Amino acid sequence: MDRGPAGGQSSAATPGLVIRPYLPEDSVQARRIFEAGMLELVPAAFRRASRSPANLGLLLAVSGAVYALTASPALAGLSALALLALVLLACREAYAGYVRETLRGDLADIEGRYLGGNQGGFWVAQAEGAGCLAGTVGAKPDPGDPTSCQLMRLSVDRRYRHHGLGSRLTQTVLDFARTSGYHRCSLQTSDVQEPALRLYQRLGFRLVSSNRPPSAGLLIHLSNIRVCTLEKRL
Repeated sequence: MDRGPAGGQSSAATPGLVIRPYLPEDSVQARRIFEAGMLELVPAAFRRASRSPANLGLLLAVSGAVYALTASPALAGLSALALLALVLLACREAYAGYVRETLRGDLADIEGRYLGGNQGGFWVAQAEGAGCLAGTVGAKPDPGDPTSCQLMRLSVDRRYRHHGLGSRLTQTVLDFARTSGYHRCSLQTSDVQEPALRLYQRLGFRLVSSNRPPSAGLLIHLSNIRVCTLEKRL
């Protein structure tokens, strides 16, 4: 199957932005938008993780133990700061590791992974009259269900947020999925991405699961990040 619908402007198109099929020369900007968007989540992830009951309990236990052993408020405080630094490192590594994996994976070969005969598509949003990209989104078949597709790599440059572009890019994939004969569209995102979760649910996706990442080691547990799976029947 070819790329499917081109995902052009809708009647409610954001002024100055056009959604079009991906071109090879878009690769560098598409990768940059994805990487920047992921790493921007680190502060929000840290705030959530540092306030989680599990990490607050660990913080109190560690600082309390250090104080009991040393009778030093300074050392107890330093131990608490060291644990918070470890939580921050955990949050950063969770997203930085995901970025490294993705940039070496499907975003290293967008044409091969999404286009051509792969029954998928990849689109970019471009500012009219400029060469800069404002966002990206992809779709590819679900490897476990040939009647379903997966929405992938929805990213919007921070300069173009809050103008409905995320909704338009998502709708581009939904239109493609229906036209291509898919019966379901699924996606995964982290629970830290609350605006994205609200967007997807507003567009009819429902949350079906929320789990720790498959390779959940100590750092992932400290980050307290969960992977949310959502789906929409078409």
